[in-house]
Amino acid sequence: MSKQNLTKMPLHILIGVCAFISCIVPAYADIWHDDFDAEDLEGWRVVGNDSIWKVSDGFLRAEVKREWEVQYELYQFTAFPPPYRNFAITINDFGGDKVRFGFAIGKHFPDTADEDAFFYVFFPDEIRARRFNGKGSSHPFRVRLSREPRIRWETDVLTQMELYFNSGHFVLFADGEFRTVFQDVNFDKVEILGFVMEGINIANEWVGEAWADSFTISGLNVTPEVRLTSTWAQLKERR
Repeated sequence: MSKQNLTKMPLHILIGVCAFISCIVPAYADIWHDDFDAEDLEGWRVVGNDSIWKVSDGFLRAEVKREWEVQYELYQFTAFPPPYRNFAITINDFGGDKVRFGFAIGKHFPDTADEDAFFYVFFPDEIRARRFNGKGSSHPFRVRLSREPRIRWETDVLTQMELYFNSGHFVLFADGEFRTVFQDVNFDKVEILGFVMEGINIANEWVGEAWADSFTISGLNVTPEVRLTSTWAQLKERR
C-alpha cells in the first residue's frame, strides 16, 4: 500500500501508525466490498429519508433539494452486526457538490442513552463530531468532548479515502497521503457505520448531489457466531 507522506513523518509517529495498522486484522477477519452496481443493495439500510439515496451507473448517489429540509441523513452499513472494534475502510471516488457528504463512525454512551448517537464524520475536507439520529435532526453535546483535529483540507472530492480504526484510535489517509491521527479513549467499540448526507443552505434554490464509487471494509472482528447470524439473515431476505 503506497503512502507517499509516511517518510516525512517523525519516526515515533511513523512507528506508531505502522504498528496500529498492522493490528487491524484479527484472528477472525472478514471483508465486505460494494461496487454499488445493484439497485437493491444488501448490507445497507436507510435511516431517515430514503428518497435522497439511489444506486446508478455503479455509484452510490445522494441528491437533496432545499425544500426537502435535509440536515443529516444516514445510509447505514448492516452487512455485519455491531459492535466493530478493528477495521479498515476504503472509499473510492468520494465527494459531493453543494452538500456535505461524509462517512460516519458512531456509538451511544451510557450517560446519554436517551439521546442521539455521537459520531465522528469524515468528510473529504475535514473531520467533524456530530450528534444526530439520521432523521434530519442534530443536537449539541452535553457531556461528550470531541477529539478530532480542527483541520480543514482543500479537497471537496477524493480519489480515495482510507480510514483505520482500532479501539479508539483513528488514522486517516487521503489520496494515498497520510492526513491525520487522533484518539478518543471512549470509543472502545463502534456501533454505527454509514454514509451521511448533511444538507447546507447556500441559495434560495439549489440541488446538491454526492457520490461514492465503491466501499470496502476489512479486518472486522467477526466471530463464527456473528458470521452465522449474518449469513442466516441474508438467506431470510432472499426467500
